[in-house]
Amino acid sequence: MTEDKILWTAQYVEGDLNEEERLAFENLLSYDEELKQHLADYYDIHSSLQMELASDSNRNTLVETIKTLNKEHFVAEQPRVVKFNPYLRWVSGVAAVLVLGMLIWEPWRSNLYEEFNAVPQMSVAERGAEKTDLDHAAGLFNEQKYAEAKVVLAKLHATDAQNAMISYYYGVALMETSEVAKGRLLLEELFNGASVYKYDAAYAVAMSYLKEDQKTDCKFWLEKIPKDASHYEQAQNLLKKL
Repeated sequence: MTEDKILWTAQYVEGDLNEEERLAFENLLSYDEELKQHLADYYDIHSSLQMELASDSNRNTLVETIKTLNKEHFVAEQPRVVKFNPYLRWVSGVAAVLVLGMLIWEPWRSNLYEEFNAVPQMSVAERGAEKTDLDHAAGLFNEQKYAEAKVVLAKLHATDAQNAMISYYYGVALMETSEVAKGRLLLEELFNGASVYKYDAAYAVAMSYLKEDQKTDCKFWLEKIPKDASHYEQAQNLLKKL
């Protein structure tokens, strides 16, 4: 559960896990992308707060604010809330602010990504009754079975690396299966070419940065999309929200 991972991340950073719990967290961190993002977010917010908090009086004010918020908003009356009372015994005022900030930020960021991440269907022209590897890849991709589609697309890309359609969908499949760096590299190469997928590739790269909350990089790629591109309106709307 997302809330549990956020609180676990706070305990890890604040040094409130025992040795067994710490090792379990670090083991999960080695392959859990969501947990990695929570940890990165926690450190980012922590750094920002360090710059903002100038005195102990400010810190004390934050502690009191969190206590007030805990009483007013985090109560058992609502079904999907996090009960902060048990956690405030161990978490510092600043850490409590971080946890609260992450809980507020997480659904907003996720909703923004879901709103704008429109992965197009992979269309393949009919070639007759016999199904090809390309047909198979398209079927898997359109069912969002990206891991399986990636295997077939990798084979197709190896034999026809200049095929822009294969490169585009292979790149997206890579990023949808946590091979983000490899997928971006492929899509950036496609953007630097002159195919019809040039700006689809730019938008897909922007979405990958949005998913990681790297707003500067996301904006950089969105701004590459011209007015006559199919993703221009989406790109402009997202830029206004970032």
